[in-house]
Amino acid sequence: MSKKKTGKKKNNAPKKKKKNIKKLLITLAVVAVIAAAVAVSYVIYLNTSLETADFAGKTFNSVSALDASGDEADLHSVYNVRYDNYQGSMKLSGDGTFELWMTPGAKDDGEHAGTYTYDRDKQVLKAKFSGGAKAEFKLIRNDDGSLKRIEIPYNGYTVYMEKSEIE
Repeated sequence: MSKKKTGKKKNNAPKKKKKNIKKLLITLAVVAVIAAAVAVSYVIYLNTSLETADFAGKTFNSVSALDASGDEADLHSVYNVRYDNYQGSMKLSGDGTFELWMTPGAKDDGEHAGTYTYDRDKQVLKAKFSGGAKAEFKLIRNDDGSLKRIEIPYNGYTVYMEKSEIE
C-alpha cells in the first residue's frame, strides 16, 4: 500500500524565525560589547589627554630652588650665573620631546634635548636625554588636579619650574 500525500506541507517558518531572532540577539550583544569598549577607551583617552594637556606643548621657567638640606637656594647660585634675569627653561612638546636649559649656553655644550614619557601613576615625566642620560621630573598638582609646578633635580638642588606666561 502506498501512502497518500495529503497536500499539507510542514511549516518551517517558526524554526527559521527563532534562528533569525537568535542571530539578531547575538549580533546586538556583540555590537553592545564593542560600543562599550569604544566608550571606555574614549574616556581613558580623554582623561589622559586632558591630564597631559596641562604640560604638553608648554614652556616652563624656574622660579625657585631648594638645596640638599631643604633650604631655599638662590637661583644665581644654582645656575652659577651673574645674569639677574636668567631663568632656566624647559619646553615640553606634544610629540614627547623636550628641551631643557638650566644654564645659558650653546647647543653643543651638553645635553639639552631628548624624549619624555608620562607616568600617570607616579606623576612623573621620565626623561631620556639625547646622549642616553635619564632623569625623572616630578609633577606637583593642585587640589583641583591642575599642574602647579615641575620639580627637576639639578646638581644637588631641586629646581621648581612653573608654566611660562609667555608661550
